[in-house]
Amino acid sequence: MIKKSSVFFLFCLLFIYSCSKKEEKIIPNNVPLNYEDVPTVKVENYINRIYIDLLGREPLNIEKIRDVALLRDGKLGFDIRKQLITRLMTDSIYVPGDSSYKRAYYQRLYDLSKARLLEGAEDNEFESQIGIAQFGLISSRLLGDSIGVFSAMVTIDRCKNVLRARRAYQLGLIDINQMYAYMLNNPIYDVTNMNSLNFVNASFDDLFFRFPIRDEFSIAFDIIETGKGGSLFGGFASNKSEYCQLLVDSREFHEGMIKWCYLALIGREPTTQETYNLMVDYYPTKNLQKVQTLILMTDEYAHF
Repeated sequence: MIKKSSVFFLFCLLFIYSCSKKEEKIIPNNVPLNYEDVPTVKVENYINRIYIDLLGREPLNIEKIRDVALLRDGKLGFDIRKQLITRLMTDSIYVPGDSSYKRAYYQRLYDLSKARLLEGAEDNEFESQIGIAQFGLISSRLLGDSIGVFSAMVTIDRCKNVLRARRAYQLGLIDINQMYAYMLNNPIYDVTNMNSLNFVNASFDDLFFRFPIRDEFSIAFDIIETGKGGSLFGGFASNKSEYCQLLVDSREFHEGMIKWCYLALIGREPTTQETYNLMVDYYPTKNLQKVQTLILMTDEYAHF
């Protein structure tokens, strides 16, 4: 005779098994891509695009042959794509013409950022501004003009911050946010976006891909024009320098960087889900290289 306790035990086992068993779902036409069938010309085009987007140039023939073999040996898997991308971003071994892949990568990012915010202003334009300010500094000191001295020194620092940004970012001394703060807060950006009204509109549009709403504009305008303190994006600013820092520290700045990467690399805006997925890691770490890598690894970018 079977005991009631044994029956109850068997019933519990069957119940647990039935709850844990997952129903299999078949998705029609969901055939995994066989990367071994990808034509070599597509692999070469993928390598060309990566070199251009990361280094600003096409690969040399020897580089292309090497990287095609690398990707083929790895069966075009995502891990081997990541290995290639990471090498172009981080390899510091000497490369003729580039000094190193790493230096070329950071120079490219610096140039693209200047193109985005400063209309591609050359470094010599900042050096010219420094020269003018240094002459004004000497004149102000001779005249005993303390305000002129202070103004000239601020101008020199603002220009030097931009010129030092690439190297400082490459060495990890500043993050991407700080580099963008420097590219907002300098005499070239001031001239391009003359007066406070244009400066506010341009800073929002350049970083966030939108113009400020009425309340945002009113607060930002007062901060820059009158030095009146105001709160934006959960922070407080009372002058132009603090305002620029406030913008680049905001969550929306990070979203704007993700959007910029998608537009620059794929030619479309990210979906809400794509932005959310990347923001989880990017917002706290500010690791733009990881954002770029995840985009460059995709079949959409590769056209496979």
